[in-house]
Amino acid sequence: MFILIIPFKLFSQTEYETSLIKKAEELSLYKDDYWLLLCHYKKSITGYKSLLDDKNFFLAPDGKKNPKAELEATIHSFFDEKKEDVIHPTYKYSSRYKWLCNKLNIDKNQLPYDGDTEYAKIKEMLKVKSFYLVFPAAYMNSPVSMFGHLFFLIESENTPHLAGMSINYGAIATDPPSLIYAIKGIFGAYPGRYEIVPYYKQITQYSYLDMRDTWEYKLNLSDDQNDTMLRHILEMSFTYTDYFFLDENCAYCILFPIEAARPDTKLTEERSLVVEPVQVIRKLKKHGLLGNAEFRPSMYSKMMHEKSFMNYSQKKFVKKLCLGKAEISNIPEGLSDEEKANLLEFASDYLKFLLSDNKITQKEYQKRFIEVLTERNKIKCEKSLAFEIPVPTSQPQNPHGSHMISTGTGFDDGDFFTDASFRLLAHNMMDRDDGYSPNSQIEFCTANLRYNVFEKKISLRYADIVNIVSMPVYDSFIPKKGFLLRAGVAQNLCRDGNENLAFHLKGAAGISCFILKCTQAYFFIGADNFFSGKYNYNSDILAGGEIGFITTAGIWKQKISGSVYQSPFDIEHTRFEARAEERLSLHQHLSLNAFYSFSGDFRRTKHSAGGSIRVFF
Repeated sequence: MFILIIPFKLFSQTEYETSLIKKAEELSLYKDDYWLLLCHYKKSITGYKSLLDDKNFFLAPDGKKNPKAELEATIHSFFDEKKEDVIHPTYKYSSRYKWLCNKLNIDKNQLPYDGDTEYAKIKEMLKVKSFYLVFPAAYMNSPVSMFGHLFFLIESENTPHLAGMSINYGAIATDPPSLIYAIKGIFGAYPGRYEIVPYYKQITQYSYLDMRDTWEYKLNLSDDQNDTMLRHILEMSFTYTDYFFLDENCAYCILFPIEAARPDTKLTEERSLVVEPVQVIRKLKKHGLLGNAEFRPSMYSKMMHEKSFMNYSQKKFVKKLCLGKAEISNIPEGLSDEEKANLLEFASDYLKFLLSDNKITQKEYQKRFIEVLTERNKIKCEKSLAFEIPVPTSQPQNPHGSHMISTGTGFDDGDFFTDASFRLLAHNMMDRDDGYSPNSQIEFCTANLRYNVFEKKISLRYADIVNIVSMPVYDSFIPKKGFLLRAGVAQNLCRDGNENLAFHLKGAAGISCFILKCTQAYFFIGADNFFSGKYNYNSDILAGGEIGFITTAGIWKQKISGSVYQSPFDIEHTRFEARAEERLSLHQHLSLNAFYSFSGDFRRTKHSAGGSIRVFF
């Protein structure tokens, strides 16, 4: 008897591929919200379009606009043979692979290669325990850092944060940070990528070089959600998307990995003209995704705290010592161990600043730093007076709404008025400072409409494209300069007493300092310019300056200012104003504001006053 043995195989690879594609079509997986999320598809006029711009990310020729074709091509790619030095799709598209395996119940034994073997090695190397969201505070004196930044920190098991790895999304550019850099960033001239970078390098840049405080928030995710998030981050590290400074920026793009872990939040569905880091923090806090804030002070904050415990003679000695004009042996006498320790720790920090600012050479730094460190080691006390740095009461997770509308009433030159204002975003110096640089201002697209009761006339008072004021506190150790920039259209008074709408451009530079604990003084000098066909030479040029004082005490804030601007072509065209503004914050998103001003030009003077209610959302 002969027994015929026929080898039995359920499917060939081609048949199995076909069955998976058929099953995916029956389940309409290409329409699934999660598939659209993984490929960053968003609805467009013609259907769908991915925000990702790298052609190499898509497996189908029309994958950028065709979710169905991309899904089929992805399943096909899983059956590719593994080639040496080529990243297999089951690893390159790790989050797609995990999701499709679960949805289609894929038998991995039918595949030529299982990408999870490579993924497991990466996961083991990183030892991911949890993720943190890190916010380096805004740095107003850099156009690319005015809103702050967001990136991820990987918390590894039994590893301190500074020894861990971070995941950063940012523009890849060779241009140095500048206004041109910011302009190119606005129009998407740079590619943006996810990169894995040692955390200490990030902190060195933000805390030591840029002098920016950082805040760390633990993401409230389960182990499985952390795994999903890591998969999507690794998947995105192989591609790029055009970086837009205002919307498709770090704050928006870091939402995709979080949304991949928590798709129910739909974090990327809501997107305004500008996506701000502090508003993203606020959104994540609202969804319960963030733990308590952990404050990491910058070197600047640490130095200012240390300096607060020193008198004038001690500060003078430290400056001379660090600049090589005094010897360590001449340290002031009569200091307690804690005071002496504080002085030497301040000196060591100041030496680091001088080196980073190229004020001293590496050789000078090493010599003086060793001397300071040696002297510090002679002191037995472990903690100096400034050991504990207080956490700021103003924290990024509690910002006011970026959008603002207001309505008010008052009188101007004997005529009563009512007005309404609107701001697209972000922050006025009279608003609450939570999440923003104190007493700074960065506003985009603001406008004010006024109705004059007696004249029965509606007028546009101003419409600003941008209005920025940076007032870093000047310090003799770390001198910082401020600036002012305003551009848009505004009403401008002419010699005949009438006003006309003209293009408005104002720029100034200055300094600021604290004269009392809660009062900041500032001084600016610059030009206030108007351009219209109604003027001689189509322009009205004014040069001058302004001085002011801003006092903050809890929910109350006051600004008193005075300004004088003179036309170089008309001696009677001297524009001045003395102004007082008050703000009472009733709620995080609600405030009462009032003002009074005495102003004049062309030898005419007037009084103005009014009040308004502002709502932030």
